[in-house]
Amino acid sequence: MTSELTLDTFLVRLALSFAAAFVLGWNREEVGHPAGLRTHVLLCVAACTAMQLGHWLLVETGDVGKPLFRLDLMRLAQGVLAGIGFIGAGTILKQGSIVRGVTTAATVWLVTVIGLCFGAGAWRLGLCATAVTFATLEGLGRLEGILRRRSYGTVTVEFDPRQTSHGALLHLLAATGLGIRSRVMEQDEGEARLRCIGGYRGEEETWSLRLLEGLRRTPGVGRVTWEEMG
Repeated sequence: MTSELTLDTFLVRLALSFAAAFVLGWNREEVGHPAGLRTHVLLCVAACTAMQLGHWLLVETGDVGKPLFRLDLMRLAQGVLAGIGFIGAGTILKQGSIVRGVTTAATVWLVTVIGLCFGAGAWRLGLCATAVTFATLEGLGRLEGILRRRSYGTVTVEFDPRQTSHGALLHLLAATGLGIRSRVMEQDEGEARLRCIGGYRGEEETWSLRLLEGLRRTPGVGRVTWEEMG
């Protein structure tokens, strides 16, 4: 790709950044993650614009006999990557001992690097990185689903402590196959509450129905809710 800073060059690099971010952002949008299509596109285009600005400043000041400053392109790229940290951190969610959104945060960081590649004119590297990233998100995501077959969720049980106990309910949850990662136990004079976050293996619909039915048959149990974590 030409290194001349023409309008066509700017538009081609921005278009490549948009296309790469669209593919990766759509993958995150499709599975409902916090940083979706528009976030990825904006980040990649912003990184591309910043890199082209650095290139333009270097060209504009490079031929001056006594330049007022010397531009360090690596510092500009490092500044963009450092600034993207707050968006990546915002995509990470913690529920009990379960952390979600780390893959999306990594994708946000990588799509920014891809934008820098297109902005610098390294379009071959940017396209290769886009292809590898998309293959990782799609291919390894499906492979993990086949190998792991583990899902996570939150179960909340309201019950009468005079008829059953937290220990009995925890034993029942373990018997149904729920691997408890964290738990919150509350108790007042007339009612108690148990909230557990954990993982299980098997089909979500069949497993959750069996869990709810088992809890509802327990003496003293009132309201029971199950929330699947995608």
